[in-house]
Amino acid sequence: MSEPEVLLHDVSPHGNLEAVVEQDHRVAHLYLRATENEDFGLKSCWVRNIAPAPDELDVAGMQEGIAPMLPKEHCAYPQGQPPLDAGRLRLLWLPEGDGVVLLEDDEMLAIIPGWSGYKDFEGYARDCVGESRLCWKLESNVEWDRRISEADAYWNAWGEESSPWPECQDAFLAAYEKVLGPHAKYYGIDGDNWPPKAMIRIDHADGIYLLTLGVSLRPQPEVEMYYEDPTDFRRFELAACLPCDVSEESVGRFADYLSGQASLPWTNFTFLGHGHTVPCDAFAGDDKLEQFKFVLLAESPAGAPELNTPRMSGEKVSLLWAIPITGDEQALAQREGSAAVLGQLESLLRLASD
Repeated sequence: MSEPEVLLHDVSPHGNLEAVVEQDHRVAHLYLRATENEDFGLKSCWVRNIAPAPDELDVAGMQEGIAPMLPKEHCAYPQGQPPLDAGRLRLLWLPEGDGVVLLEDDEMLAIIPGWSGYKDFEGYARDCVGESRLCWKLESNVEWDRRISEADAYWNAWGEESSPWPECQDAFLAAYEKVLGPHAKYYGIDGDNWPPKAMIRIDHADGIYLLTLGVSLRPQPEVEMYYEDPTDFRRFELAACLPCDVSEESVGRFADYLSGQASLPWTNFTFLGHGHTVPCDAFAGDDKLEQFKFVLLAESPAGAPELNTPRMSGEKVSLLWAIPITGDEQALAQREGSAAVLGQLESLLRLASD
């Protein structure tokens, strides 16, 4: 059997996924795998049979690593189709960073979305009939036509001479400083990688504020698996308020910690939202603060200033306050929900009174 030919290969703008289109004399497949995260696994979607379709799925061949052909009952062209021409193909990454679309002459051929691998679903293929083990038929193209158009517009906005970043940067700085006053420090937290993002520090009478800007430029993965309408939950910025008497070392370590969490959804293919708890090692080794081993993310918690974050791409941006909590409080949130912990908090300034 001939070795498959790689027709297309591309790494996502997020830098942690690679997509490959392979074809041999029998069949073509789209593959998606993570460059570092082993838990992501290998995702695949059938694209086209070149040879006539078999009666049944070749399970034994799959176990030996042979790319399977789609059985005839699920194949719109059971006699096979011409081989794919690489010159007519392109890969389009979804802005959420967890999926990819294969297009031929700008018409959708196959999609591996973020929920691939869930409940035996692999992906959508234009030339599939019904639901098979290798792919599902996309029953309505309207929604995906919209998403493909939006994805193209999203990436086209990041041109060599222009990007959404300057407008985003100015809008968030204005929103934050209107309420809290001018920032004392500005940190780039993107490591010179796409997308640009930053954090500011504002020394206020109430405490030391740390706030991100630019995280909301990209929508989060997985949100649509949990919300029928994900638009109010896809974008966020992080914020925190530390007491004025916290050491500069602890402030710096917590700022570093927050900058890391700002990339967590796209690194781990998940999402952050109100009520989520996240492990925190920023205070390890600090005798006064080391009991705070987690943060609780909350929108509009008690004592938080109203900062009225701008919308991004017409969508709400959630300002998630990272509130340090103890291991016992995290366990309570796991048992009874985050509201049980938030109801006990009188202020953002946890570190001042504990």
